[in-house]
Amino acid sequence: MTQTYIANRFIGILILISGFIAPAETICAQVDSTPLTLDIKNATLKEVIKHIENTTEYSFIYGEEVNLDRSLTVKIENKSIQQVLDIIFKNTPIGYEIVKKHILLKNKIQKPVSRKYTISGYVNDGASSETLIGAYIIENLQNHAAVTNPYGFYSITLPEGKTNLRFSYLGYTTQNHFFELKKDTTFNVSLINNNSLEEVVVISNKKEIGIDAAQMGAVEIPMTQIKNTPSILGEADLMKTIQLMPGVQAGVEGSAGIYVRGGGPDQNLILLDGTPVYNVDHLFGFFSVFTPEAVKKVTLFKSSFPARFGGRLSSVIDVRTNDGDMNNYHGVISVGLLASKVQFEGPIIKNRTSFNLSARRSYIDLVAKPFMNKNDKMNYYFYDINAKINHRFSDRSRLFFNLYHGKDYYSYKYKSVYQYNYNESTSNEVSSSSNRERMSLGWGNLISSFRWNYIFNQKIFCNTSIAYNRYNMNAKSKSININNDKQNLYENIYESNYFSGIKDWSYNMDFYYNPNPTHDIRFGVGYQRHNFHPEISTSKIHEKNGDKVEQDTLYKSINNSSILANEATAYIEDNFSMGDRIKMNIGIHFSMFNVQRKSYFSIQPRLSARYQLTENSALKASYSLMSQYIHLLSSTAIAMPTDLWVPVTSKIKPMQAHQYSIGGYYTGYKGWELSIEGYYKQMNHVLEYRDGVNFFGSSSGWEDKVEMGKGRSMGLEFMVQKLSGKTTGWISYTLAKSDRKFKNGEINNGLAFPYKYDRRHSVDVVVNHKFNNRIDIGASWMFATGGTATIAEEVTGVLRPGNDYIDQEDYIEHRNNFRLPPSHRLNVGINFNKKTKHGQRTWNISIYNAYNAMNPSVVYSSNSGGYRTFIGFGEDGKPIYSIVESKRKITKLTILPCIPSVTYTYKF
Repeated sequence: MTQTYIANRFIGILILISGFIAPAETICAQVDSTPLTLDIKNATLKEVIKHIENTTEYSFIYGEEVNLDRSLTVKIENKSIQQVLDIIFKNTPIGYEIVKKHILLKNKIQKPVSRKYTISGYVNDGASSETLIGAYIIENLQNHAAVTNPYGFYSITLPEGKTNLRFSYLGYTTQNHFFELKKDTTFNVSLINNNSLEEVVVISNKKEIGIDAAQMGAVEIPMTQIKNTPSILGEADLMKTIQLMPGVQAGVEGSAGIYVRGGGPDQNLILLDGTPVYNVDHLFGFFSVFTPEAVKKVTLFKSSFPARFGGRLSSVIDVRTNDGDMNNYHGVISVGLLASKVQFEGPIIKNRTSFNLSARRSYIDLVAKPFMNKNDKMNYYFYDINAKINHRFSDRSRLFFNLYHGKDYYSYKYKSVYQYNYNESTSNEVSSSSNRERMSLGWGNLISSFRWNYIFNQKIFCNTSIAYNRYNMNAKSKSININNDKQNLYENIYESNYFSGIKDWSYNMDFYYNPNPTHDIRFGVGYQRHNFHPEISTSKIHEKNGDKVEQDTLYKSINNSSILANEATAYIEDNFSMGDRIKMNIGIHFSMFNVQRKSYFSIQPRLSARYQLTENSALKASYSLMSQYIHLLSSTAIAMPTDLWVPVTSKIKPMQAHQYSIGGYYTGYKGWELSIEGYYKQMNHVLEYRDGVNFFGSSSGWEDKVEMGKGRSMGLEFMVQKLSGKTTGWISYTLAKSDRKFKNGEINNGLAFPYKYDRRHSVDVVVNHKFNNRIDIGASWMFATGGTATIAEEVTGVLRPGNDYIDQEDYIEHRNNFRLPPSHRLNVGINFNKKTKHGQRTWNISIYNAYNAMNPSVVYSSNSGGYRTFIGFGEDGKPIYSIVESKRKITKLTILPCIPSVTYTYKF
């Protein structure tokens, strides 16, 4: 250490002491405010300092540890000494301090870099070990947060040191855990159910899809709300609760169909534990296939679709089922007027393997059977079976098996026997003729899947699945005619079989990567093998006269071939924060669909962003591009089993939808949440039947019977929710418009026309009130302006070639010309609960359509009168007729009037 260095350090210490002793104003007064100008090229810091010392009254003091060998080029004009020093020492490890006329240089103190570790694990129900989806994990000291994924897994990365984690979930007691974080840690938490806590009706998981998230147009619906929403015959229905959300319509009055933001029924991706469900309807669309007792969580996406979803244009309904209790056995038995249900779950190997089994069956057939004529019988029933097995190999590895099977079955039997005397002179020669007919129609789903969850490390979670999915419809008929005249026996048998369906094998791998609490990435790949059977038709005729077989022929339709298709997908989405106010979700979805030696490729970007205005208010915007490769051919307004699933072809291109959304959200009032969202959706290659064409269950030449065109949908959705307290619920209002346009003139002369379910105004009100633990009541009221239909409202005269009179024909101005009347309905239900020695029993009394509003389910038109009368001959000798005009009568048919119901439920 040189003498100069020691002297400089000593002088520096003295200057610092004098500076600290001097008053602050004296130090500031000594700072020279004379502006400086520097123009230096490729000089070292040491040379720059010398230049400043030579041109000013300031001197620099520094030690040998300060490195001034860095070179720089700088041009400064008319800056103060502080500004000059800030510029030349920017991006260097050198700091400075001005004391009177001296400038002390020293190295900046480098804070030691804190190491970070990751805490990960599962959040479970403390009693059943059921994983909890959407549970919050909040680090109280540094205000970081995480949320469990659809499999109950969480991951949060924090600096080493003291950590305070708070775990919370709706209806459960919050837990706080303090510990010293010194390494990557696996930490599983079991929360205790607290029935005394106030329940939230419609949950907006704030980190994933609520006000704090980048996603918009999404909502989670808890099972308590689905079970408490009154429905037809007391049957709690998942799909009908979703219909009460803004932007969602029911289609036909009372049906469980879903029409989202101007889309069709085939544009909804409905997932059961990640596997698509093609048919979600029972009883021709008036009930859905989901049994509430088997379901854990339901999430609806209407826009801002995450990149992991694809294949449909309008919505995603993600249904997750219960895993099963790993510790105790318990269940539910429910008996209603339409159907009965049972659910049972428990451990196979305690704390290692569990099962969950639920079943439902209607019994209209059993009740009506004793009252039917034995020669004329009609039968209908439906059933559902859900089964799930959950096995935990370790904290890192889990295996799930899922099974769903549901079916509707309708049959009709008729038998008649007629005896007669063939020869009147001989009374003993009595002949007979018998006719037996039988018709049956069955349709349903079969879904089975294996899922394997594996944690590679604290930051990477993987879900691998393989699934089989089948939907089919089978219509059979058989007619047997036998004539026996004692001299000859004639037998005629006719059989027909009509089959339609789709089968899928699918394979998927999904990864969750959480590098830090404000950043999470999802990516994955998938493959589906489709096997379409649009229609397979066979018939057989057998004729026998005496001992001679006159005909025994089997006929097959020319359309009996299947269509194979391959679909591959890949995606990546990144959910991250940019400061405290901005959060974004950016993703891209790749897809390829190969059918009939033609491949379609699609790159679908997804973008959503949130800007936090205040702690309780936010603005959001999003854009989504979606593609769809399959279509549902239907000629009826309600869901029918004869509707046919068909893929795109070399002629029919995939449908696409560009959706733009913007919204505002506010949670400033405690226990309340307000939201308003606007959207615009442009759809390409949508299908409509050509004028005068329909299918009625036939796919023959369907490509030549449809046209591709454009669709447009826009709207504004408003929703107010009361989330807590004894009275909870929501009010929603939707203003919407949707239309279609086909340029080539085959439909509506190329002019735009309103979509079938274009309803301008919709209002939904849902209220639940808990008086006490024994009595609670729920009510829902809906109002919607009418949709549209193509109905002849007028008649017109037509002079046909060769006729001397004018005929009257129906006149239809344009497609979907008739606006249906508005619909409104009030449903009310009340629950009477009582705890028993071994469980709890509940009596539910519900009234569907309480004030008997005669809402139209079907509307049709007919003529009354209208005929031609002869009144004489004209001067040319030709007859003269008078045409009496017919009157057009439009009739509406109401299927669902006021319907009361009683349901008994026992939980044990």
